[in-house]
Amino acid sequence: MRPAGRQRIATIGDRLSAFVSSTRNESARLFKSDLAEWLSHVHPAAPHVIYLPIISVLLLKAPTPLTTTLWLALGGLGFWTIAEYLLHRFAFHAPDHVMQETHQIVAALPPGAPAVRALPGVRHVIYFLMHGIHHEYPSDSTRLVMAPTVSLPIAGAFYIAFGLALGWHRAPAFFSGFIVGYLAYDTIHFLLHHRAIPTAVGRQAKQRHFRHHFVDPDRDYGVSSPLWDFVFGTRTANGK
Repeated sequence: MRPAGRQRIATIGDRLSAFVSSTRNESARLFKSDLAEWLSHVHPAAPHVIYLPIISVLLLKAPTPLTTTLWLALGGLGFWTIAEYLLHRFAFHAPDHVMQETHQIVAALPPGAPAVRALPGVRHVIYFLMHGIHHEYPSDSTRLVMAPTVSLPIAGAFYIAFGLALGWHRAPAFFSGFIVGYLAYDTIHFLLHHRAIPTAVGRQAKQRHFRHHFVDPDRDYGVSSPLWDFVFGTRTANGK
């Protein structure tokens, strides 16, 4: 059964969708500025280096009792799963025509030409910077995780939202669980693209994610969990 699973993954991976430029560990240049271009490349371990100390401090300094802190952290972890799904589906993706136009422009660029300057509108630029570059070059290991210059302000906005909604004394524990979910997502996402996962669950997750990249980008949005694809009907029917 294991060879069949590996063959299934390879078969899907060989079918380049209309939005993929390359499956090699390479990428397009985004910016004319060398500094901006350098900042757009991020080591996959960077989120762990940044956020694990933040998580530790927040949990240690959380003003809630230990049991409450643990429940709040579990709540934040659960909330991450729905946030991941909604962000991936509605914030990181764009209508098919925007994705197709972006792909046609990026695929036609000469080597070394900055892609952002060639895109025709704000919607194309936002999509490409947030997620489109990953769909065009899904094996690029240096653009697999969000740059800290983007993720830190987004994380700060979530912390403020949690503080306003739950109370500032509950926000540290809830936010910690939320960020643990984010780090789990980044870890799983890296493994799906760059490592073999020798378990049935891992192979199924890789198949789901490869279907999203190479068969139908409008389905299988869940990376760390397929739960919300089941709930909202976006899982590929019968896993095919």
